Amino acid sequence: MTGGSGVIGGGVRLAWADPAEFDLARAWRLLAPAEVARATEIADAARRNRFLLGRMLLRDLAADAGGLPPERVTVTAACERCGGEHGRPALRWPDAAGPPPNVTVASCPRLVVAALAPPGIRVGVDVEPRRAPPGHEPARRTELAAVLGGPSRSAVRRWVRAEAVLKADGRGLRVDPASVVVRRRLARIGGEPAPYRIVDRRIADCLVSVAAGPAPR
Repeated sequence: MTGGSGVIGGGVRLAWADPAEFDLARAWRLLAPAEVARATEIADAARRNRFLLGRMLLRDLAADAGGLPPERVTVTAACERCGGEHGRPALRWPDAAGPPPNVTVASCPRLVVAALAPPGIRVGVDVEPRRAPPGHEPARRTELAAVLGGPSRSAVRRWVRAEAVLKADGRGLRVDPASVVVRRRLARIGGEPAPYRIVDRRIADCLVSVAAGPAPR
């Protein structure tokens, strides 16, 4: 598996690739100076490659959506709490292309996934291996079920959905993941009115969930 992409509804686009099989040199060439600095600070090669691949997927999605070369797309990030470059990603592109889309990215050792939504739509994505390494799966499910409540059998999928929703919301794990309730492919955070549409995928033996919903006016 090298990668793929597709539209999953509502103008939301999804792209994915194996972090062991991508054009590493091209990924480095696309980076802005701030991204180069961040990448070089990541000591672990596997984590660094996942960062590089994620940035490349975000640019490729944006280039396809905006009809412009990926080199014209800038990916920024800023943590809402400290201002650091580890925050959720955002796009900048030429004014003539119109308002930039909203984007999100997630990774696990086997897969990097990026999603893009039209302006005005918040989007979040998360991914986890379907199964943990041998001997670790029961403990993983028990741990996630302790956080989320409910049965351990479905804990991994429910965790991926909750993470996607909280990424789309923007507050991340500052909100209790157990407050995310999913019914009939619609998710809400506690009693908040705004729903998020959930799309689930299984890619390369990984569980992927995308959450998308209207941004506050």
